[in-house]
Amino acid sequence: MSSPPRARAQLTLQVAAAADARQCALDAWAAVAPAPRAALVEGAFHDLQAPSDTIVERLAAGCVCCVGNVPMRVALTRLLRQQRPASVLLLIAANTHRERVERMLTSAPLDQAVHLVAGPAACS
Repeated sequence: MSSPPRARAQLTLQVAAAADARQCALDAWAAVAPAPRAALVEGAFHDLQAPSDTIVERLAAGCVCCVGNVPMRVALTRLLRQQRPASVLLLIAANTHRERVERMLTSAPLDQAVHLVAGPAACS
């Protein structure tokens, strides 16, 4: 007997470089995103405080559509398979290639696992 198809996780893409902006983005997203939640954060995040029901994993620093393309895809796929979150926050440091990242997330095979949704308003 086959298992029922798994629902796609809601994925929110946010841009925040500074530590306080990252914390604000995480807090705003966690307040509205359905649990269980997971966040993939580009670069260092050791001071980030996440709710207890939110898994936080690090992506190596660097553009996630250029040098970090494969590591980001692997990390996201592994996170979706192992943790099965209802919502995922992809927090990147620069807006430089945001459109390319969005295209990557809405193209096969990731489009079968995640649904890109708008996030809360950006923090100042």
